[in-house]
Amino acid sequence: AVVSTQSGHYGRGSTEVMDNTELEKNAAAADPPIEDVKSVVKSVVGKAEDVPAAKPKSEVNINKFIVLNLVLPQSTESIKITIGTHDHIHELRQMANERPESCYKTCFVLQHRGRVLDEFAMVHTVENLVDGETVKCVAEQYSLREARLHLKRVRSLIQPDVQVNAQNGVDNLSLTFAGVIAGRDVEEDITRGVKEDHGVELDTIPPEYLFDKSTPLEPLYPETAPPPPQCIQSIGYSGWNPPPGNRRMLGDLFYLAVETLEGNTVHITAVPSGFYVNKTTEGKFDPNPAEISHKGYTLVDTLKQVSALFNKNFAVIQKQSIKRNPYEVIPIPFPSFTWCKPASDHTYDTLRAEEAYVPISTSDEMSLGMMSSRDWNEELQSARELPQGDVHEQIVRDRTIFRVTCDFVSMAIKGAQAVVDGNIPPLNAADEKKCRMYLWNNIFFSLGFDMKDHYGDFGGDAAAYSAIAGDLRGISLYQSLDTEGLHTLGTVIVDYRGYRVVGQSIISGILSRDQEQSIIYGSIDNGKTINSSDKFGNVLKDSSKKLHLREHSVIGDDGVQHNLLTSYDCKGIVGNDGRHYLIDLFRSFAPDIFALDVPLVNYKNSEEDPNPMFKCPVTPHKLPTLRPELIEAFACYRYILFTQNLSAKFIRAKGERQNKLKELESAKEIKDKLEIKECKDNESDNDSGCSVESPVNVQPPKVLTESDAREIMDEIKSTGTARQFGSITDTEFDLRYNPDIMTKIGSNDNERDVLQDKEVVQDMAMFLSDSVIVKFVYELKTMTQRPLDAIHLSDLMHGRGINMRYLGGITRSLEDNREKNHNYSVCLSAIITRAAKQAFKLYIIDVPSQQLAAATAHFLNCYHGSVERQKTTSGENSPTNSTQAKKKKVPTATLR
Repeated sequence: AVVSTQSGHYGRGSTEVMDNTELEKNAAAADPPIEDVKSVVKSVVGKAEDVPAAKPKSEVNINKFIVLNLVLPQSTESIKITIGTHDHIHELRQMANERPESCYKTCFVLQHRGRVLDEFAMVHTVENLVDGETVKCVAEQYSLREARLHLKRVRSLIQPDVQVNAQNGVDNLSLTFAGVIAGRDVEEDITRGVKEDHGVELDTIPPEYLFDKSTPLEPLYPETAPPPPQCIQSIGYSGWNPPPGNRRMLGDLFYLAVETLEGNTVHITAVPSGFYVNKTTEGKFDPNPAEISHKGYTLVDTLKQVSALFNKNFAVIQKQSIKRNPYEVIPIPFPSFTWCKPASDHTYDTLRAEEAYVPISTSDEMSLGMMSSRDWNEELQSARELPQGDVHEQIVRDRTIFRVTCDFVSMAIKGAQAVVDGNIPPLNAADEKKCRMYLWNNIFFSLGFDMKDHYGDFGGDAAAYSAIAGDLRGISLYQSLDTEGLHTLGTVIVDYRGYRVVGQSIISGILSRDQEQSIIYGSIDNGKTINSSDKFGNVLKDSSKKLHLREHSVIGDDGVQHNLLTSYDCKGIVGNDGRHYLIDLFRSFAPDIFALDVPLVNYKNSEEDPNPMFKCPVTPHKLPTLRPELIEAFACYRYILFTQNLSAKFIRAKGERQNKLKELESAKEIKDKLEIKECKDNESDNDSGCSVESPVNVQPPKVLTESDAREIMDEIKSTGTARQFGSITDTEFDLRYNPDIMTKIGSNDNERDVLQDKEVVQDMAMFLSDSVIVKFVYELKTMTQRPLDAIHLSDLMHGRGINMRYLGGITRSLEDNREKNHNYSVCLSAIITRAAKQAFKLYIIDVPSQQLAAATAHFLNCYHGSVERQKTTSGENSPTNSTQAKKKKVPTATLR
C-alpha cells in the first residue's frame, strides 16, 4: 500500500509547537492563516514555489453520466442503467450479473448496434454510445473455461456461504456489521418508498453477557443469518470425466453428477450450447440425451426442469439475496483474516474441494502457462509509467496500479504461506533454514533473518527484522514522490506463524548476473566496497531534495572517495529493461539518537545542556530511524522560523536605513538654511554668488526602492542566516541531513558540515521529544484526541511522526489521571498487546502444524484468562490449612 505524504498537514502541525514553555497557550492558539505564511515567504525570500497553473475548465475532461438501455441475456426486456462516460464497459456486465433474473447467466457478450464491445474500453471511447442508446447482452457458446466459471457461479448461488468465507478470508471477503446496523434492506425500502417508522420501540435492556464475568466472544461477530433453503443434495464432477476422444469430437466439455432433493441422481453433460441430462448411470456410461428431454442454455434452467424443489427453493434464495446488504458481499482489495472465529458446520462439497486444490486458472495448460508467465515487475513498472497529463489519465493510471498491486499482494500472501508451510522447494536447500530463498510465480521470497551475517554490525536478526519494515517504509515514500526515471520493487511483508516473509518482484535480468556486477551504486559488503554513478546520482537529485537528503562523501576500505545522495547501504541497479532500481531503503531517514543512546552535545554553547522531556528505550539493533512525517514537520517548522527571523531582520535593517536617510535629509536641511542665512547677511557682496530672490530647491525625502530592499535582503542572507536553521547553504533555506552520520562510515566532508549534520539530527530528536510528543500528551490529557483502540492510537502517533517506541513514556505521563482518563487505558492496552505479539512470535515459530490449535489456545488462555485461587481463613501452620492445601484445585485459566 502506497503511503502519501501530506506536507501541508505537517507544516500546520509544526506551527503549534514552537514554544515548549507555553504549551497550553500554543495548544489553544489557532494556526496562522496559510495566506499569511505565503505572503511572508514571498515578500522576504523574494520568490514563490513553482505552482503549476490550473487548467481552464474547457481543458479538464469531466466525467459525465448517461442512461443506457441494457437488454439482459436471453430476454427482450431492457432496464435503464446509469453509467459514467469514464467507466469501463465491463461494468455493464457486472450490473447484469447483479440482477436476480440474470445473475446465473455468465456466458455472453455486449453488443451495440450489432458490434461487439471491448469490455476493457471506456464508455466515451465507443462510437455513438450516447444517452438513450441500447446495449444487448448476447449469449455465446461455452468453452471449457466458461463452462467451469458458470458452474462456479451457480454453486455460489445455490450454496451461499458468504459468512463462512468472510470468516476465513476467502475471495477477499471480510466480516462486516453493515447488516446488523442497518437491520433491514434499506435500499429496498427506499425503492418502495417506505418511510422510517420513528414510533418503533427499541429494546434498551443491556444483553446478559455484559453482566457475566466470563465475557463470551460471540458478540464480537455479526449475527449469523439463518441458512438459506437447500436446493440440491449434492453436485460435483462425475467420475466419467474427462470425456473420451470420440465424445470430445461431438463437443462434450465435462460431465456432472447431481443428486436432487427428491432423491434422484442425474448425470448432466456440458456442451458448448448448454447443459442436458444424459443416460449415464453409476455403472454405465451413456452420454446421449435422456429419453425425457431436459436441456437448457444454463445449468439452472436444466435443474429447474429436473427438480421441482430446486425451482421452488432457488426462487426463495434469489429473494433473500436481494435483501442482503451489498457491503456483505463486496470483496475488499486485500485479504483480511480475523484472530479467531466461531466454529461452523462443515458441509460436503466436491466442487469446493476441487476449487481449493485445482483452481480454474490452473485447470488447463493454456491458463497455467498464462499464469506462470506473468511478470509482476513489468506490470508494476508499466502501470507507474502510464501518462498522467489530465484527470482522466490519472484515474486510469491509479486504477491500473491499484489492480496490479492487489493481485500482486494476494499472490504474495499465498506464496508466503506456502513457504512457511514447506510447500515450495527452496533455491538453496543446502543452506540453513533461515538463510533459504524461494522463487514462486515470479516472486522472490526470503525470511526476516540475518543471512550471511549481513547485519552483524547492526544487531543480527533483530536488525534484519527491523530493516524489512524500514525498507517497506522507504519504498512507499519513494513511490509517493513519483520521480521520473527512478523505480522501486513491488514488496510485500507477511507475518505468518512467527516468521516474517518478504516477497519482492524480480528485476529484469537480475537472476542471470552476479550480484557484484549488478550493483552500480551503494555497497553490498557493509561499506568495504562502495560504488557510485553520476548517471544514477542525476536520477536521485530530485528525490533527495524532496526527502531532505544531503549529498555527502564517504570512503570505503579501498580508500576511494564517493559522493552519495542516499545511505551507503542503499543499492542502485540498472536492469536489462534499462530502468534504474533502488533497493534496500531501510536507512532512508534520519537516525533516532535516543534509541541509539548517543550522548547529547551542546552545539549552540547555551547555558543549559539539552535535556529531552521524553526518551525511548535503547533498541537491540542500530537501525532505529525517525518517521518521514516528523522529518517533514521539522523542515516546515525550521522554514517558518527562518522566514520569521529573516522578516524581523529585514524590518530592522529597513528601519535603520530609513533612519539614516532621515538623518541625512535633516542634516541637509540645516545646511541649506545656514547657506540661505549667509546669503542674506552678505547680500551687499556682489561676489557672494547668492541671490535672495532665487528660492532654494528643497529635495523631497528619499524612500526605499525595490532595488534597495533587495540589496538589504542580500546583505542579510550573506551573514549566514539560513545556515543557523540547518540549511546547507548560507543564502537560501535548504535543510538536509546525512543518513550515514551516525554509522561507522560517517562522512568525509569538512568539519563544519559534519558538526552541522550531527546538530540537525539531534535537533530533530529534540523537536520530537520536546514539541511533538509534548503537544500530543497535552491532547490526550485534555481529551482533545480520543483513540478508540490500539490501531487508532498507532495511526494518530504515526500521523504526527511519533514512533511507537515512545508509547511507554507517553503512557507514564498519563498516570496522574488514569482512573478518569480513557486514553490511559488505551495506551496501556496497546503496550500489553504489542508485547504479547512479540512473545507470541517467539512462542509459535517452532510449534508443529498439528499442534497449532492447542498452542494458540494455550497462549490466548494465558493472555486473556484469569486465575482463581481458593482463600483460606485458618493460620499457615494449622493442620486444616495443610489439608486444604493438599485438596486445593489446580489454578485454571478461562478464555474471555
